[in-house]
Amino acid sequence: MEKSGNSKILRMVLSILIAVVLWMYVGKSLNPEDDKTIRNIPVTFAGVEALEERGLMISQGADQTVTIEVKARRDVLDQLNNSTVTATVDVSGIDQAGNYTQTYQISRNLSGTGSNGSYVVTNWQPLNVEFTVSALLERTIPIQGSFTGSVAEGFQTQGFTFSPESVKVRGEESLVNQIYYAQVILDQKDLSETYSGDLPFSFISFNGEEMSMDGLETSVSLIRTTLPVVQLKKVPLTVNILPGGGATEENITYEIDPSSIMVSGPSEVLEPVKEISLGDIDLSKVLGSDTITRPIELAAELTNESGISEAKVKVKLRGLTTAVLEVDNIDFINTPEGYEPEKVTQSRQVTIRGSAEAVASVTASQLRIVADLSQISNVATATGAQTVPVKVYLDGRSDVGVVGEYNISVSMRRQGENP
Repeated sequence: MEKSGNSKILRMVLSILIAVVLWMYVGKSLNPEDDKTIRNIPVTFAGVEALEERGLMISQGADQTVTIEVKARRDVLDQLNNSTVTATVDVSGIDQAGNYTQTYQISRNLSGTGSNGSYVVTNWQPLNVEFTVSALLERTIPIQGSFTGSVAEGFQTQGFTFSPESVKVRGEESLVNQIYYAQVILDQKDLSETYSGDLPFSFISFNGEEMSMDGLETSVSLIRTTLPVVQLKKVPLTVNILPGGGATEENITYEIDPSSIMVSGPSEVLEPVKEISLGDIDLSKVLGSDTITRPIELAAELTNESGISEAKVKVKLRGLTTAVLEVDNIDFINTPEGYEPEKVTQSRQVTIRGSAEAVASVTASQLRIVADLSQISNVATATGAQTVPVKVYLDGRSDVGVVGEYNISVSMRRQGENP
């Protein structure tokens, strides 16, 4: 029985040994060595950061591929392709611009192979990599806009604005130094409102030609571009006539030069504007014919496209007569406490105006001159003679008025002081 058991164990050991030998034989027969050509393997440059720290860059030859032939077991070859194999050139030792020829190292990333993953490179095409190293430059480039579209009738564009306001460009020094500005082109038709959007740009050289952007790095790829579009409108200028000095609007003719201006602005602001007032014209201060200059003032949201900042109002009276009367009826009001006024001016000639018949019937006794002494700001230091404005009243008449502005001289003294 013991002999029979030992024999059984021996047969099992022999069976295992035979199976291993057969497995090794079959495996070698089914996974033989073979050759393979791998094309379009990308060239990777190591040490580019060191180049840039020295103000250098690879300007030509950065995008290259190589072809190699390899020998390995089939399971290894199956994993070798231009995605798993890389050709690397070390440029970290380069410290000046120039043309270079260097060898490259083949590396791969293999996993899960049925063998040790080894392979042999039997051929290289090309043997070396040629490339150019140039000076590296970074500049800030201004942006300009070009509007090649159109606006709707009654509208116009204003100046472009950009965000960011400039573009940073990085690349070969000789190329970067050719850039004059970055150009954004907006081609929109019949615009009736402000445009805002992200647009691409191109570089324009100093000789006005569009440049290729190959080999140039930019801080942005799109620029937020805003082109204000505003309404354009012709708006008349007007004045408000205040009757006075015996004259009303029926007694005058007037002309405004210019009579209107071109105004632009947002539609919601400009649309309700029907006229631009130059203010009041007080006829009591107009003698005969007069030319009055007034500023043209607009709301902050509007723009005077005509560029004219002032308007002239030419006023001419008609059908009225004037007369000059000597008036000595002078009164004071609002005299400061503790002070007494004394007339230095005893009488003043006053001009009145109205129809010939009405003017002829007015007497000097109907006129009185009133000086408001509250306009003396600092009485303590204002003693003595000084000039103050006065108002002239014509009592009992509405068909005749006083024309012009008047003042008198008055002397102020403290109460109790000798005159």
